[in-house]
Amino acid sequence: MTTTRLRYTNDELLTDPAYAERIERDGVLLHGGYDADGQYLPPRSTFRLQAIAAWTGQLAGAGHPSRVIEPDAVDRAFVPNTEQAKMLLRNGATGAMTRILTLIGVVEGFGNDGIKLIPAMDLQQFLVEPIDDTCLGHLFKGLLEAHGNDEAGRGNEAGHDQMWFAVRNAALADPPVTLDMFENLPIAPPPGYQGPAKPAPEAITVGGMLDGLRDDVAPELQLLVRAMLQILVIELLAYHTFAWASEVLGDPACSADADFARATIDHIRTDEDIHVGYLQCGLAELATMTVQTTGGGTIPGADLVDAACRSALDNQTGARFDRILDYRLAQVRAELAAHEDGQRLTAEFDALASQPAEALR
Repeated sequence: MTTTRLRYTNDELLTDPAYAERIERDGVLLHGGYDADGQYLPPRSTFRLQAIAAWTGQLAGAGHPSRVIEPDAVDRAFVPNTEQAKMLLRNGATGAMTRILTLIGVVEGFGNDGIKLIPAMDLQQFLVEPIDDTCLGHLFKGLLEAHGNDEAGRGNEAGHDQMWFAVRNAALADPPVTLDMFENLPIAPPPGYQGPAKPAPEAITVGGMLDGLRDDVAPELQLLVRAMLQILVIELLAYHTFAWASEVLGDPACSADADFARATIDHIRTDEDIHVGYLQCGLAELATMTVQTTGGGTIPGADLVDAACRSALDNQTGARFDRILDYRLAQVRAELAAHEDGQRLTAEFDALASQPAEALR
């Protein structure tokens, strides 16, 4: 009889598979690689995949949900839609796509910066139930570090931020990247950031997560839960963005290097599945547990998780999301207005809209 393994060391959760082939682009080593059969192997996945599967299986075996947010809770079509984006690229209007890919790369890099802001803590002190055999018990034993490395690289390996820039440069044939393309980010740069990125007025900020904390639960635990939920919602929204980018930039009629673009985006999507898996699992575990209050009492962990879910969904959908889309469409409108065939392209762009939100206005 075999027993499912539930405990892993920090080094194990950071261990890469044995690659048969690595991936490089323009002299830059990308993380991940291929096995002998050409199958993509995510970075740091030798033990991470089996660990997340084991913890998720443990939840399911006990009859508990293994998700705290369903993917359809953030089911928003990307704007401009697939056909609109392809039409722009076929007609040499690359500015909007260059801007979008640049912002995706910048925000991916923020993921690592944001994770580094989470202070290491002994989670067991806040919880009644033991966590040694759980995903929660491994957050500060490799899971958060591995996630940050995926987003921004480790050592001489490039992570998702540089991978998105490589996709942009390959697919759009090294387009000009101007400083204004770093403006109006949906997420504010984390404290200490020194780059050119500027947030939108309604951007999510680290300071915003301090609003409305309970006074009877350790603030560091509440901030950890809120940070995990914000990251999870961003990852779920990214599913739609990345599927859109793969379809658009994987089309040879729109992309100077469709094969590289599609393959690299799909590698990133595979990596992101790992992130969603452990975040869902750890938060679902917390929802089954009991939290110690600062006054000596207890509350259900589900109270913290449910409140953070509502806040994260409110922050990243609705009116705030719509205003960012309006800004993006305004950039498309300005680009088409300067195009020699702008009137025709604007009419064609609007005709390809599948819903009013996708039309220029």
